[in-house]
Amino acid sequence: MAKVNIKNIKSRYTLRGFMLGIIIYILTIISSTSIFEHLNQPVTFYNLYRFFPGLWFITFLPFITAFAGYVIAGNFAVFIRKQRKHIKIEAAKSEQVHEFVENLRQDNFESKLNIDNRNDKLGQSLLRLRDYLIQSKKDIEQRRIEEDQRTWVTQGLAHFGELLRKENDNIEDLSYNIIRYLVDYMKINQAGFYLLNTINNKDRYFELTACVAYDRKKFADKRINWEEGLIGRCALEKETIHLTDVPDNYLNITSGLGDANPRSILIVPLKTNDEIYGVLEMASFKDFAEFEVEFVEKIAESIALTISSVQNTIRTTKLLKETQNQAERMLQQEEELRQNLEEMQATQEESDRREVEMKGILEAIEHAAISSEFETDGTLINVNQNFLRTFRYNPEEIEGQNLKIFFFKDDAAEMDQILTDLRNGHNFKGRVRRRTKMGDEIYLLTTYTPVIDHEGEIIKILSLENDITEQVKMEEELKHSKDELGVMLEEAKKEITEQFKEVEAVKIRNEKTLEGALDSIITTNKDGIVEFFNAAAEKLWGYERSEVLGQHVSMLFSETTAANDEFISAFVNSDKSKIIGERREAPIKNKVGSEEPVLFLLSEAQVGEDHSYTAFIQQVEVELF
Repeated sequence: MAKVNIKNIKSRYTLRGFMLGIIIYILTIISSTSIFEHLNQPVTFYNLYRFFPGLWFITFLPFITAFAGYVIAGNFAVFIRKQRKHIKIEAAKSEQVHEFVENLRQDNFESKLNIDNRNDKLGQSLLRLRDYLIQSKKDIEQRRIEEDQRTWVTQGLAHFGELLRKENDNIEDLSYNIIRYLVDYMKINQAGFYLLNTINNKDRYFELTACVAYDRKKFADKRINWEEGLIGRCALEKETIHLTDVPDNYLNITSGLGDANPRSILIVPLKTNDEIYGVLEMASFKDFAEFEVEFVEKIAESIALTISSVQNTIRTTKLLKETQNQAERMLQQEEELRQNLEEMQATQEESDRREVEMKGILEAIEHAAISSEFETDGTLINVNQNFLRTFRYNPEEIEGQNLKIFFFKDDAAEMDQILTDLRNGHNFKGRVRRRTKMGDEIYLLTTYTPVIDHEGEIIKILSLENDITEQVKMEEELKHSKDELGVMLEEAKKEITEQFKEVEAVKIRNEKTLEGALDSIITTNKDGIVEFFNAAAEKLWGYERSEVLGQHVSMLFSETTAANDEFISAFVNSDKSKIIGERREAPIKNKVGSEEPVLFLLSEAQVGEDHSYTAFIQQVEVELF
């Protein structure tokens, strides 16, 4: 069909060329004839060709134009043939492109597209499109995998955070629940929880508190010393250890098919704030993926925070109990000391009473006084019988004697001073020491009174004395007892003061300990008035300590929570029984008015009839990425 068409084209173009030449020839002849009419020449072909030799060319022009038409038609036919061939090739290529695009639409990226040369921009673009779609599919698949991994990690962290919030009072139960959760959630074969035991700094070791394999709880008594093995190395370096080339006999996993070495071991330190609390060890027949390792590292930090919080709570509770016990002991000792002090005061009152009695006795003795008279120089004039009996002298033995014979040599200066005062008209009343004839020491309560005549001259000295030797001895004994009692009383007062200082120091030390605790701590009296509010509580509520101390604890909670929450309602109302020793979750209201869930643990302290309540508060938070 194509050949027939090409022949027709050549015939038509040849005929048209020939006709064009004929028309030009005829027009030329007609034009030449009109010229001969003006020249008055006969119009003949001879004359035409003779005057216009160019007509010979015009005569052959139809053949020339016919040939030219034939040549043009041939060239045009060749062009059409090439165009048809090109169209056919393009149609085949379009079909191939359509099939290639259809395969791409159906996600069949294995189909091929033949490209003849590098100038085929469409083919190059389609190949680039296929590569882009392949890469996009890979990216989408990778994003889907990463999204699944993020969802897996997020859900795991959420479940794990809930586990840590609910069961964080007993470390052993907590460690077992953690290991069981990891084994179930990560679908691994075996895991162990090593808790760092720091009884003292010299003996630090890891204790295997929980080990789970194939849903069975394994009780193992295993101890690993500090810096021993991979567990010690992990704790020392504070970095995760991931082994994929596990040495033989390192760890056996027992199943229904027998014993086998694990394919991968993951050892993660439980650390927070660069402090180690334990180590997690996990074994599996499959390799641990990178996101699984990151997941375990994240929950390891949460575990470390929980262990730190539990240990701080245990230490704080223990310290609080010790403080309460010590306060009770101090109160008991104070009561005993108070009783002793009352007994000492009663003894002192008795001593004072006896001293008053002694004064009465001395006054009674004065009525039967030892009487004597002597000159201003001390020469005796007259003495009574009591005097003689007291000093054991006969009357003739003391007649004309000086009063100084009854004094010891050590008291001579005192006697001279007394006589000088008497000569100056001054009375003397006091206790003096005398000596008897036998040289015995006696004590007299003496009154020396000058006797003055009408002219004001001293004629003699009258002496009235009472023997108070026994009383003096009793007085000295009483004084000695009183001094001893005073010393004992002073020592008791010092002891009470020291104990009060010790109690105050213990109180201050305990308050400082509670002040530095990571948990928020609030102490109220039995009426709900806040008496202690540490720095962590200031940070949690946003209140300054001065804004809270002395205020009712209900200001820290919303009215709805105080009315509807069982735990908070009992806490803020003084006439309700408090919920002691149970960890509860409840919302608080901070200074800006927003509510935030926290964990409460309430303890009670009683000293005598005084009650106080201490709340330990932990924030509820789970770190997600």
